[in-house]
Amino acid sequence: MKQALFQAVILKGKSRHGKNRIQQHGDQWFVEEFGKFNGEDAMILRSERRTFKLGDNWIRDSRWVLLRDDPDFLYFN
Repeated sequence: MKQALFQAVILKGKSRHGKNRIQQHGDQWFVEEFGKFNGEDAMILRSERRTFKLGDNWIRDSRWVLLRDDPDFLYFN
């Protein structure tokens, strides 16, 4: 599935870890960057909502998701 920068994607948790992240940060994410994570093709996603508290500020969560066979997430356009 071809993705574009800043495109919205829907995440679905596969593992317990992934399901917990969806519960915490929501299922709507945006593609920020493409690159490699542990030698695998991947994308950095940013959560739609500000759900992570850093000091006095609420910020968006970011995470790497593998483009193929991610152990924690499935993604959809």
